[in-house]
Amino acid sequence: MKIALITIGNELLSGFTVDTNAAWIGNQVIQSGGNIIWHQTIGDSLEEIHASLNQIPIGIKTIIITGGLGPTHDDVTAHALYEFADDTPVFDEDYWTFLQEKLSKRNLKLPEINRNQAMKPGNGKIIPNPMGSARGLHYCVNGQTIIALPGVPGEMKEMMTATILPWIKSQSSQRLIVKTIRTTGIMESGLAEKMGDIVNTIDKNIKIAFLPQFTGVDIRVSGTDKTVVDKKVNEINSHVSKYIYGQDKDRLEEIIGQMLKEKTLTLTTAESCTGGLVGHRLTNIPGSSEHYLGGIISYSNKVKENNLGVDKSTLEQFGAVSSETAKEMAENVRSKLNSDLGLSITGIAGPGGGTDEKPVGLTYIALADGKNTRVKEFRFLSDRMLNKNASAQTALNMVRLYLLNE
Repeated sequence: MKIALITIGNELLSGFTVDTNAAWIGNQVIQSGGNIIWHQTIGDSLEEIHASLNQIPIGIKTIIITGGLGPTHDDVTAHALYEFADDTPVFDEDYWTFLQEKLSKRNLKLPEINRNQAMKPGNGKIIPNPMGSARGLHYCVNGQTIIALPGVPGEMKEMMTATILPWIKSQSSQRLIVKTIRTTGIMESGLAEKMGDIVNTIDKNIKIAFLPQFTGVDIRVSGTDKTVVDKKVNEINSHVSKYIYGQDKDRLEEIIGQMLKEKTLTLTTAESCTGGLVGHRLTNIPGSSEHYLGGIISYSNKVKENNLGVDKSTLEQFGAVSSETAKEMAENVRSKLNSDLGLSITGIAGPGGGTDEKPVGLTYIALADGKNTRVKEFRFLSDRMLNKNASAQTALNMVRLYLLNE
């Protein structure tokens, strides 16, 4: 099923709001047997909505619209669809009463401006919204199915999941199977090189896409035959298993938590340039206290020395950003917090603070287990937030590789 997507909102065009709806819809639609082949983002304007609807390429019979169904003056999507469908809406007294009663239970009064959300199509259909007041619209115009949903992500997702995606599945003869392999510690070009034989022998029933991010590369494998897709995923695993930490929605910190739990090991952290980001990610996982005992954010040299126990002479001779300091940080946090493993990160996040000898992005990560301490040097880029995220990801991956005995 070929589908067009129109996302509406001045805030999307200005960049004040990131259009996460389009990515989510595209992903869910393709797994339900549909395919977004045309997408346009437009402003809150009657003229722009009409123009966009009239630009839909020939052959597309389904149009999904998000945004512009709220109660304010700039929410004009419903009005535009009434005009496009040559329909006269009617006031839904029952729904208006329902909205009033719903708010009265919270000791709130529904403003009169919300009356436009109680309008319903004369010829089209209403799509229920279990989470909010803006109901969706469903029209059939000139052989095209037009679906309009609220732009609020939570409401849109609930309505898509409950109503629209099941309908797409029922209309699709073949459902696309999509598997995402999650990797870290290697660039896109490195993966492509190691997977050369696999990529070069892809048949027309399988698609492989590399989706690079600063913290890793996702490999998306898609096709209509589950057996063929699974076989291709297994082939990729055999070629680049060292770099694969999970599939689909797996998170690195979640996988590490599972591995620590299986091995009955505990972890503590000493963080400098990442400012607690590793600890933050680890504690995002429910039950992480079973394996993550805590950490020390030793951002200043004073804290490194007084609270973490890094030797003053080490800091003076080698500096805070050095393999020697990282080694002591990892060993000392492990000892002080009584864990099996101690992980440390120290680096220059930027944009200032770098020198020719120690440039911005220089980072040392160490992992101590009581017998040996691994210390590795990394050189990331000059963007502060990217460096923090890359350092945290790389540190977590060092733990993963250790637990794999690699």
